[in-house]
Amino acid sequence: MANPDDPRIAVVDLFREHGAAIYRFALLLGRHRDDAEDVVQETFLKLLTHLEAAGDTANLRGWLFTVAANACRDRMRRRLRWLPWTPANEPSVEPAPLRDEDGRLRAARDALRQLAPRDRLLLTLRAQGLSYREIATAARIRGSSVGRLLARAVDRWERASVAVAPLPLVTGDRHEVSR
Repeated sequence: MANPDDPRIAVVDLFREHGAAIYRFALLLGRHRDDAEDVVQETFLKLLTHLEAAGDTANLRGWLFTVAANACRDRMRRRLRWLPWTPANEPSVEPAPLRDEDGRLRAARDALRQLAPRDRLLLTLRAQGLSYREIATAARIRGSSVGRLLARAVDRWERASVAVAPLPLVTGDRHEVSR
């Protein structure tokens, strides 16, 4: 029988619980499937080291997203440092398709791609349910700035969503196109 205090078991359990969310998060930030997979692997290896060293376990979900955000930043920095940017070096990777009967999810994703990296980071961290304090830590910004920066990111995302494709506005029995 395995020891319930074994860090390896805890890492496996946390991977089952949060691995897919960390992968989606890394894919949105990094836009490369291979990098996203590597970020997930690095994140959970660091978690194992952290737990074996009896690190803080108060908020492991926030810790995981912070480590993943830092790993994504490191990969982007390395990519920029070693490869000159050309469209050929920055292929677009489409996330896995979702059910999208009216096109709103596609429009939201297209709008998200147009945002600055910090805005994408803030929105994806909030979408994962992280608190403002956890977002501040993961994004390396002051806690007092999170609300304001997040509100601005949401505003830019909404404006980009309308620019990408007007969303149908449902009013009563009629469908109108919002502008």
